Amino acid sequence: MPFDCRQTGQARSGLNDADVAQTLKQLHHQASGRDALVFARALPAIIAGKFTGRSTFEAAEPYLAKAFIPVSEEFGRFMYLTALSRGAKNIVEFGSSYGISSIYLAAAARETGGFFTGTEKDIAKAAVALENLDAAGLSRWSDIREGDALESLAPLEGPVDFLFLDGWKDLYIPVLKLLEPKFAPGAIVFADNIHSFRKTLKPFVDYISDTSGDYETTILDIGSGVSFSVWRKAH
Repeated sequence: MPFDCRQTGQARSGLNDADVAQTLKQLHHQASGRDALVFARALPAIIAGKFTGRSTFEAAEPYLAKAFIPVSEEFGRFMYLTALSRGAKNIVEFGSSYGISSIYLAAAARETGGFFTGTEKDIAKAAVALENLDAAGLSRWSDIREGDALESLAPLEGPVDFLFLDGWKDLYIPVLKLLEPKFAPGAIVFADNIHSFRKTLKPFVDYISDTSGDYETTILDIGSGVSFSVWRKAH
């Protein structure tokens, strides 16, 4: 059962909360430094990828195990505000990494009296993500499930109000279809890296953009491309 912070009388101030703001500031700074080194090491592979038709991220993928590759502050705030305006109480993330995006979404869950569930296949990253959520003061409103998201999210109870897809790109469709039966009417789905993994994510974009399907979708030029969809099917 999601923890409802409204029952505690605790003061809440969203992303302006001191612990949330300070943790995000530190993590964005750490991510900038570490990811710059990661991409510097991956540069030869990236250059070679240009001659084989591979995107920057696809060429660099073998080097990304220790990278943050976080959402930008702009996009994090946008997701936070979108979840807040939707009143999303059951917020789910596929691919939490070190938990930067998780903090934005868990902060929204605290404001709505809901709960955030993240997923991360890398056990070490999942542990750090949980530590970062704790540092931000958001542990009671959040959890990170380790391992294969198709297994860890299978028992998740609905209705799901908000989903952010940012894990392995070939799993966007399987994770989405796993959760569709649990979507609330009007559920919001964000998916990252639409432009940087254009070829890999084409089937996903085609699926969510199909005018005869169950989504209303637009592609936003934020970062490396973000799809923004609304589930229009009523169960």
